Formats: sequence, structure tokens, C-alpha cells
Amino acid sequence: MNHIHSYYSPNNLYNKIISALNNLGRDLSKVTLADLQPVDEFHIRGETATKELIELAQFSPDMRILDVGCGVGGSTRRLSHETGCKVTGVDLSDEYIDAANRLTELLNMQDNVKFTAASALELPFDDNSFDGTWSIQMNMNVEDKLGWLKELYRVLKPGGRAVLYEVFENKNAPIYFPVPWAQDSSMSFLISSDSYRQIISTVGFKIEVWNDKTNLAQKAFARMKEPSGDLKLPALGLHMLIGDDFKTKSYNMRRNLDDDRLSLIETLLIK
Repeated sequence: MNHIHSYYSPNNLYNKIISALNNLGRDLSKVTLADLQPVDEFHIRGETATKELIELAQFSPDMRILDVGCGVGGSTRRLSHETGCKVTGVDLSDEYIDAANRLTELLNMQDNVKFTAASALELPFDDNSFDGTWSIQMNMNVEDKLGWLKELYRVLKPGGRAVLYEVFENKNAPIYFPVPWAQDSSMSFLISSDSYRQIISTVGFKIEVWNDKTNLAQKAFARMKEPSGDLKLPALGLHMLIGDDFKTKSYNMRRNLDDDRLSLIETLLIK
């Protein structure tokens, strides 16, 4: 777990984001979710996917939601902004959580959105604490799938909904590395979507919706080419989270999807 924590711990992240916003000429007193989108929607299809998940979730303003693996909080804040619900985000990375809290204060959203550093395998909340749960592409870094889904089930109220958006191995695995969540196989714990379904059922969840989004993921990466020469990085972008080789990682995502090595699933579960 330590090497995964290190991978997701870029130094001085918040100040680097602020510096990038300044370089782009953004007025920090008027920063919006859209301004932060290039760096804080760290998942396949970004903001578009987040909005689809919000539609799927149907969370209402009176609900308390948990976001597991929240990163720097982009989808957490968008979920609260779109629905009015109160959201708590957790992530293993202290650096991500620090940036998430400070960006939330910058946006003046701290009354409805909170963050804390924690492991998905030991969530620091009581049983039946949340009306809904939400997790976007965190599962690939968790070896103990049963343990983390049991924790998710534990903190969710009976009848509550869990929304998951996850990457799985496909029929032609193993995959090409590096990828956005891992430099090599020591950090990546992919299983098949069929195996995941079995674990979900073992935990006690009922699968309400199961949408295969692999084709849309392929389209999202279709233009990614093998990087060559000196690469010009944007002022604000995902390289700030996962390293300057993010274009190589994106190109490998294209290869993995095109070769049927990866799949992408969106699902709604009921406790």
C-alpha cells in the first residue's frame, strides 16, 4: 500500500494548481468548477461521465453521501453542486486530501463538502452512516476487493444506493503499463467484471443497473498517439497528479481498450 500512497502523493499539489490558475489568468476569487476540470476530474471521460453517474444515482439534497477514492475532489464537489447533497470524500493520499479541502474552500463549498484521509479498507465511519455511496475508478488499486466492498456495504444505510464506475480486465489481459493508476503491475489489481459481480453479490448488494461503457472509453482515447520528442504540457492538467508521462499512460489506455485488455463498467447497487 505504501508504494500506491507514494504514487498518489505529488509534492505541494495545491500550490502548483494555484500557480497554474494564476498563469492562465484566472481570478482566484471567482474560480469555478469548470476552471478546475482539467485537473480534478481524474477518470475516464471526466466531467461527462460524472454527470451521467449523477443522473444514475438520483441522490437528493437531503442525503449524506460518501465518495471513496475522491482524489482532489472534483467529482465530489460536482456531485454536491448538481444535487445539493452533503458529500464526504475519503482518499488514501494526504496530499490529495489537503488539495481537496483547500480547493473546496476556494470555491466556498466547505459547508456541504468535506474530506478526510482514510483507507477504503478501514472507513472511519459508523455502520449505516450514509444515504448513498459513490466511487470512481479506485478499485484498480485495491487488492482486497471483498474487504473494501464489505466496508462500503457497512457504512451504507439499508436501502441505500451505491454508484461505482470501474475499470476491469478484459478477455485479452494482461495490460500494457504504465497506465494512469499504476506504473507497473505491482500497483494494479484488476479482475474481470464477472468476478467483481460475484463479490458484489457475496457482500449482499443487489445489482440494480450494470452498464458497459467500454465503447465510450475507446472513443475517449481514440486520438491518443504514442508520444515522441519533447512534449509540451498544459499549465493545468492530469500530469500534476500522476506525472509527466501521462501521455504515455493515455496512449497505453488506448492500446489496452482497443486490444480488449480492459473494460469499463458503470453500476448501481442497492443495500
